[in-house]
Amino acid sequence: MPNNDVPDAAKKDFSLSRILSTQRFGSKPLETEVRAHADTPRKLNILVVEDERIVARDLQVRLTRLGYQISGIASSKDEAIQSAQENRPDLALMDIRLNGVPDGIDAARELRADFNLPVIYLTGHSDNATLSQARTTEPFGYILKPFENRELVAAIETAVYKHRAETRLREANTRLQLAQRAGQVGVFDWNGETGELYVTPELEEMRQAPIGSIVNIDDLWGAGADAAELAAIRTRFADWISSDRADESWEHRISVRQGPARWVQVRAHAYRNAEGRPLRIIGTEVDITGRKEMEDALLAKERELERSNADLQAYAYTIAHDLQEPVRTLVCGVELIERDLGGKLEASQQRLLFFVKNSADRLRSMIAGLLEYSRLSQEDEAVTHADCNEAILTVMQSLDALIGETGAKIDMVKLPQVAISEHRVAQLFQNLIGNALKFRRAGVVPHVKISAERSGAFWRFVVADNGMGFDMIYADRIFGVFKRLHAREVEGTGIGLSVCKRIVERAGGVIRAESTPGEGSRFLFTLPAVEKSTL
Repeated sequence: MPNNDVPDAAKKDFSLSRILSTQRFGSKPLETEVRAHADTPRKLNILVVEDERIVARDLQVRLTRLGYQISGIASSKDEAIQSAQENRPDLALMDIRLNGVPDGIDAARELRADFNLPVIYLTGHSDNATLSQARTTEPFGYILKPFENRELVAAIETAVYKHRAETRLREANTRLQLAQRAGQVGVFDWNGETGELYVTPELEEMRQAPIGSIVNIDDLWGAGADAAELAAIRTRFADWISSDRADESWEHRISVRQGPARWVQVRAHAYRNAEGRPLRIIGTEVDITGRKEMEDALLAKERELERSNADLQAYAYTIAHDLQEPVRTLVCGVELIERDLGGKLEASQQRLLFFVKNSADRLRSMIAGLLEYSRLSQEDEAVTHADCNEAILTVMQSLDALIGETGAKIDMVKLPQVAISEHRVAQLFQNLIGNALKFRRAGVVPHVKISAERSGAFWRFVVADNGMGFDMIYADRIFGVFKRLHAREVEGTGIGLSVCKRIVERAGGVIRAESTPGEGSRFLFTLPAVEKSTL
């Protein structure tokens, strides 16, 4: 459906008289406010500029009775300017002819320019030449003598209201321009019926274009960085115009007079008629060159980091692989010594041989773990489906001896299928359940609970135990390679949780841990769900 959010006023009369007739002063329409002020006028300071003393005196008396204050009475342009400088009035009542010449017009022009003072002309001259000359000073009212008090009050209150409204609008425009300049934001306004285009100076400055040189839509889009980009911009704009979409945004490069092409982001809104044709399009153009440069630099750093990590992982894999043979030789040598000389060694020698054998076994386990961790980073496994229930049954069979030794109890609800290989799922649960059994509390039967719930495109798993637990300050550290919190109490390599983290993250999930020392731990992780998978 077309967007018919053009205000009714946009289809009717945009004249100043109509706008002013519908404006509100406080909480009442302007006409009502003027009547209210006729009864209880505010204490405005008024400068009277009149060369006839009797008329000036009469004005002073009438204004005072109406509740206004007289800031000064002047009979010439110079006196008026001096009084305005000294007393700063709210408004000036100006006779057009001072001492026989239209000197009041020059006085009004200077008062408006130097003091931003609204002026109302009070005169008996209504010829076209005088009126035409007076209009050049942009007066806020024009009253022909003689006049009634009601006319005078209405003119004064309307002039002050209009002047204050103009001042607020001018200040708002100034703030907007400063914000646009600070934020490098340009604004454009295109009339879809006439083809006229308005752009702010900030947009032209961003383009390094001469002021007033961007006058139509072709000028606006004609600064593409190259012919291909220019064609793409025009095609995108034409497609949007012919659609029924209200909002559109895109990014493109523009050529500038000096320096390399710059990136800008365009956001625009179309006001459409009932047929969907755009009557008006207003939009902004923001210079995003700095952001694009940062994105490119970040992308380059990411690629460099990926290459560095790949090199490091390949190096670690190579080192671990090459270390297997000398460690295997060391272990075999120790075993041969133990077999051939075990009964002939003294107690101290046997103890030393025991330490060497244990260290060699641990080194072999660490190298095997490092190899497995490196393989996880290098392998690109095809996405398959794994049944978590079957994977955990396989894990429980491999841990059967430890489960029997500890009397552990493992509870799990029915678990889902996940989009990851069954080997990796089994490896993940093997480490988590194995840790729960290894890091058990003395005298407490291990109890492991496994559950899962759907969370969008993922399954959220929880593996909870009642073991030793740990301080939460180590919640991130435990997932590091070779990081162990209970190295003296429990054997291990410190790679198991690192492998878990790598498996989960390569599948697109996340893993974290929660724990309380002496009460147990909870490992929470997500794995991608198989489409339409349920429990």
